[in-house]
Amino acid sequence: MSDQPPKLPQQAGLRTFLQVGGPVVAGIGLIFTIAGMADFFSSFGSFAPPTNFWMVFIGMPMLAVGLGMMRIGYLGPATRYVAGEVAPTVKDTLAYLGVGAAEGQVKCPACGGASPTDASFCNHCGAPLGVVCASCGHRNAPGASFCDHCAKPLTRPDSAAS
Repeated sequence: MSDQPPKLPQQAGLRTFLQVGGPVVAGIGLIFTIAGMADFFSSFGSFAPPTNFWMVFIGMPMLAVGLGMMRIGYLGPATRYVAGEVAPTVKDTLAYLGVGAAEGQVKCPACGGASPTDASFCNHCGAPLGVVCASCGHRNAPGASFCDHCAKPLTRPDSAAS
């Protein structure tokens, strides 16, 4: 299940005990609880008191202990499963938002692809990546006329050629 060795020498045996013993204890507790409740409700038709209602007081704690054992025994595998399902989704979401992009890379506003910081157009879709201010080096949104950082006029690569 796990690539990591157990931290304690007896951890694997304890986990197996909890994973096997938990359902057994919970099953016995469930049987006791059902038998006690059935006796309790069946005594409603007569004036005789229930004789096996004590089973509920044994069964319900056994059911709780068994479920607790199962919860502890399956905690590691369940956590690893959830992490395996959630981690790629979180990674994709953060990449879409541009968080955690590689150094020296800029995120394309059109497709989300990564291109070098000195690129004027996206390497993936060809969309303009924005205009870099000649004064301060700040990258501004495509189509901006003035720098967001220093407010100086921007010169576009396509207008400099004409």
